[in-house]
Amino acid sequence: MRVTVSVAGRFHAYHLVEQLAKRGLLQRFITTTLNDTLLPNRTLPASVANDPAFLSRIRRVPLPEYLSYGIRQLPMRNNQPFSYFVKDNLYDRSAVKFIAGGDLFVGWASQSLFQLREAKTRGAKTIVERGSTHISEQYHLIDTERKKFGIPPMAHSRWDRLLEEKQLKEYHEADRIVVPSEFARESFLRRGFDPKKIVKIRYGVDLEQFYPSPENGPREVPTVLFVGAIGFQKGVPYLLEAARRLRQKGSKFRLKLIGRFETDFEQWLKTNSLRSEIDEHLPFVANRELVRHMHAADLFVLPSVQEGLALVVAEAMASGLPVIASEYTGAREFIEDGTNGIIVPPADTDSLAEQIERVLGDHNFARSLGARAAQSAQRFGWESYGTNIERAYRDILDEKGFEKTDSGEVASFYDTYWDRSSGWTPTHSFTQPQLDLHFKGAFHPNDSVLDVGCGDATNYQAWLVKQVRDLKAIDISPSGIAAARRMGIDAREHDLSKPFPFSSNSFEGAVCLEVLEHLYDPKFAVKETFRVLKPGGLFIASVPNNGYFRERLRSLTKAELSTSISDFSNEWNGAHIRFYNLHSFRRLMEVCGFQIESVRSNADASIFDGLDAFGGYAAQHLSSMLRRKLPRLFRLAFLESIWPAMFAPHIILWARKPKEEVE
Repeated sequence: MRVTVSVAGRFHAYHLVEQLAKRGLLQRFITTTLNDTLLPNRTLPASVANDPAFLSRIRRVPLPEYLSYGIRQLPMRNNQPFSYFVKDNLYDRSAVKFIAGGDLFVGWASQSLFQLREAKTRGAKTIVERGSTHISEQYHLIDTERKKFGIPPMAHSRWDRLLEEKQLKEYHEADRIVVPSEFARESFLRRGFDPKKIVKIRYGVDLEQFYPSPENGPREVPTVLFVGAIGFQKGVPYLLEAARRLRQKGSKFRLKLIGRFETDFEQWLKTNSLRSEIDEHLPFVANRELVRHMHAADLFVLPSVQEGLALVVAEAMASGLPVIASEYTGAREFIEDGTNGIIVPPADTDSLAEQIERVLGDHNFARSLGARAAQSAQRFGWESYGTNIERAYRDILDEKGFEKTDSGEVASFYDTYWDRSSGWTPTHSFTQPQLDLHFKGAFHPNDSVLDVGCGDATNYQAWLVKQVRDLKAIDISPSGIAAARRMGIDAREHDLSKPFPFSSNSFEGAVCLEVLEHLYDPKFAVKETFRVLKPGGLFIASVPNNGYFRERLRSLTKAELSTSISDFSNEWNGAHIRFYNLHSFRRLMEVCGFQIESVRSNADASIFDGLDAFGGYAAQHLSSMLRRKLPRLFRLAFLESIWPAMFAPHIILWARKPKEEVE
């Protein structure tokens, strides 16, 4: 098993690659920078930090990180979401060149759309790491919480919305989504995801860095510690209100908060008397220094209303602290309520205050709770996480077929797809110039040709069937096959994800036009085409060009929105589920054994297509009108022949099966 991991940041990725490297499974680690001078907590684990074999597997893409850092320093509105937008998309685009052939690709949510597509083209299974709840569920929970305190819903900037939509597409296209807790997993199930697609793997904790303090005697004034972003999402208002109630009852303790204030929360707190409940505030503490603050505390509290899995809970437990955490921190992955910690309902000040009072009022109970927490934390080390990761990855690779749905559902969908009575369909008759572009000089009158994915056979088939001795066709759509048979074509209903119903070396030629982007396993279909072609046989294939300049502009203006989002319980229902540029399309053919003979465009380019990237009905209408009305010269259509990778809306490849060597 060979695994590539890609992340723009740290998260838990450093421990993931450490564990994969120890097991000999890491093929490549792609990241932005390991500069822990400028960016805190970018230090690799000690076991791999100086390992030449590990370091040789690292590929860095530093510009997005530094550019994002610079944007965050600018005095501009929404600079933080804009910085993330720039970093995640520039990194994603740039890191593509480091994707190599392998078994698994693991990328982080909002950073991996282009890399997922490249990895799939190379035949890898793909995983998206999502450290929290489903992104839309996360926003919903936070906005619900803000409403309780009279704060308007989050003013999601354009950049937030674009990254949300990009993340939804990553969910859609990845083979599996890995989450750290049952709470996070359920948020995806509520959104209609297949349970098989969501894999839960609990994080670990660094047991060398976090360990119990030898000093555990009672303090005259105990300290309650909170670590995290200080805002509504972490439930800080409930913690402050609980502190006020307890102090009004006579309890004495210090409340210490480590973390940066979220802007909206800080503004709200300035007008609220709860600000006085904070005894000490530290905006930032490096992770390696955090254990010292854990040892100086008597109780750790995290009352979040939305988390994937708060790793700081396990770190506090490993440090020997009694822990009180809300249900929505994912704490049940670490805590057995009442035994090695305490779990309270989210957004429940009464329960939170009651449990804080209970722990602070009984030193023996607090001490035993902390001791059991430290003992149980021994099971949460990163080694255990690595074992679980390896097992999960092998299970993913061992699953046969990676089928998303049954072929009957797909066939039903494509019956509707080709149904003229339902309105728009993709059917159209090729003009003579288009036929010449695709087929002139390709086949001979005595050739037998296979049409892979013929649809309803109303595009080019009526012309092609007269040019060759025998035209056979296969497609999953029963109505499409029926239409092809009415035209006299030997057409068979067949699922392209299964072996073709023909013997090897049967055809002199094959065509597959605008089909591969619809398939979950296009590589299999191309390999089958290679198998049934005779040596020297010609394969003509075409796909939409995701590298077309309009799509590149969209990646800047719309965070790459080249396909629709549809019903997540039937993911194939989005029609286009694979995306190619010239390089990835060529590689698909080459890895299946073909030799590229020529590259062509579909002769439909227009420099005015770029208007679509800026959205709006007027821009789309103008773009379409100019395409129809202007001659090719004024549309600069000749650019598609000069630079097809950039200016061809659709790519046509002539690829040939090599002739057998003469002995």
